[in-house]
Amino acid sequence: MSNRNPHRRLRAATAALTLLTVLAACTSGAGGEDVGSGVKAGQLDANQAKVADGGTLAYSIDVDVKNWNILHATGDVFGYRQILNPVLPHAMISLPDFTMAKNDTLLTEAKVIKDSPQTVEYRIRPEATWSDGTPITADDFKYTWQVQDPQQCPTCEPATQAGYDQVASITGSDNGKTVTVEFKNTYQPWRLMFPHLLPAHIAAQHGDLATSFNEYFSTTVPTWSGGPYLIEQYVPNQSVTMKKNPKWYGDGPHLDQLVFRILTDERQAVTAMANNEIQVVAPRPTLDLVQQLKGINNVTTALASGLVYEHLDINTANPALADVALRRAIFTAVDRQAIIDKTIGQFAAGTKPLGNRNFMPGQKLDGVNAYADNVTSTGLGDGNIEAAKKILTDAGYVIGDGRLTDPKGKPVPPLRMRYSKGNQVRLDTSVLVQNQLKQLGITLQLQETDSLGTTVNTGDFDLIVFGTNLDVIPTATAQSVFGSKGTHTGYRDQEIDGWLSDAARTLDPQQVIDLLNKADTRISEQAVTLPIYQTPTLIAYRSDLGNVRVNPTRFGTSYNTQEWGIKSDG
Repeated sequence: MSNRNPHRRLRAATAALTLLTVLAACTSGAGGEDVGSGVKAGQLDANQAKVADGGTLAYSIDVDVKNWNILHATGDVFGYRQILNPVLPHAMISLPDFTMAKNDTLLTEAKVIKDSPQTVEYRIRPEATWSDGTPITADDFKYTWQVQDPQQCPTCEPATQAGYDQVASITGSDNGKTVTVEFKNTYQPWRLMFPHLLPAHIAAQHGDLATSFNEYFSTTVPTWSGGPYLIEQYVPNQSVTMKKNPKWYGDGPHLDQLVFRILTDERQAVTAMANNEIQVVAPRPTLDLVQQLKGINNVTTALASGLVYEHLDINTANPALADVALRRAIFTAVDRQAIIDKTIGQFAAGTKPLGNRNFMPGQKLDGVNAYADNVTSTGLGDGNIEAAKKILTDAGYVIGDGRLTDPKGKPVPPLRMRYSKGNQVRLDTSVLVQNQLKQLGITLQLQETDSLGTTVNTGDFDLIVFGTNLDVIPTATAQSVFGSKGTHTGYRDQEIDGWLSDAARTLDPQQVIDLLNKADTRISEQAVTLPIYQTPTLIAYRSDLGNVRVNPTRFGTSYNTQEWGIKSDG
């Protein structure tokens, strides 16, 4: 998420449920194939299988495409990325083990070759071409950089500028197959850059940088491809049909046809799966959906959790909430396990409270264990009402007659808790928090919002529950969420700013981890946000399909469509 871009914050909060990895037990539908309960984060071989060539696969997506440029501010939507992943080339790709790595299909190398100034070299495979036969070269990297750099294109509207605004130059050599990127300053999360490339030679035919980026690529269904599939037909509100890219330079693809069915009602998707009209679906999980999909013959279902987490935030700009003692008491009274048990725990058994805002359990950074529980030892989220009351009375608050009075004798006013309209889990969470805080004499007024991004960005809340999607390298996310430039909670801390800035400018993974955990510990001490749980997701696919699996990151399930196919007997 980015505080600078309300579209991104909204997308992170509403589309995040599908950006996850397999951590929990996988189960199967009646008569389906059981993939076992031992699938953990870090295993890239879940549902690894030999597949035959041929056949058609239909994947259900819950949104129609309104912007064909997923690098654009209004195109960076999970469903859009699922559809366009098989079309766009990827220099870097995020994998189901929470790592960001070079895409071996496109690149032979991607590494830092100089520390000062930081210089990264990418080597593109000689055979890598666009579907019209034009080689993929440094020109494509340069265009993709320019349209996301505010200095070179101030009127371009990218979803993010992170990293691209730190690039000093991009040059090509070896007929454009070697790309040299020089940075202005050390930029630690450089591997997050260039997950998707746009074709510079096509952009050149459609106006200047802003015109080609904002208009042409956003409004035009691609007739070109740099990935395994090429769009053959788009029927608005119905489907996107793809065929094999004849100029594909990697292994596969195995399917003759890949179809993205647009089904905005997830109940229709369940029916379509039962009728074998679609073969893959990743809906927002509810108890009913989980049970219905498990009841379909020959369908494998997997419940999962990954790099998205649900959290409760306090607006410290509210004068009543400026006191850390009150915030600590609020979070101490909140019972996270009770929230889990009465919401997602009904279909994601074993889910436990989360102890970090920057790293998820099991997550590593360059092979170094990153996760630390910086919450539990503070007592936050334990639901200990007596401990919460003691925090208040020690600070001079008075609880009596069902209300709370601050140390100056002024009643603590009713507080507004906001949640997403139509999101039953968040409504249920809000009701539970309301009941828990009532025991402290705090009145919560529950208010839904149909514009979560606006509500968060404008600070139009006292308490709010929503989700954050972490990057596999979380330094930029941490700066946008916890840094002083635009923090939605109103909490600003110069030491945190320094730690986050240092984390973004060191290439030492242990230092990055230590600095981010230091900032996370401070956020716990100051009771600004309370992580509740890793958000669960659901994927279901026909049991005769091979190599379909969950990806925990922004790439999602369609990250490896070139490997998909019907399992072979051999």
